[in-house]
Amino acid sequence: MGKNNMPLGFTFSMSTNEKAMNNFARMSEEERAEILEQARNIQSKQEMEQLIRNLGDRDSFR
Repeated sequence: MGKNNMPLGFTFSMSTNEKAMNNFARMSEEERAEILEQARNIQSKQEMEQLIRNLGDRDSFR
């Protein structure tokens, strides 16, 4: 998987949380790269769901 590709589980989970999608879109390139790196290292569906929930809960990207 290339460095710019989004993990499939991340993409799917992101599609279920509009606020997370919006927050991710507003991030800088560096912030998005950090989130994608975290997503690539996730080992379970529950961990991915938690990452997306946390991303959706962020208020700093409004």
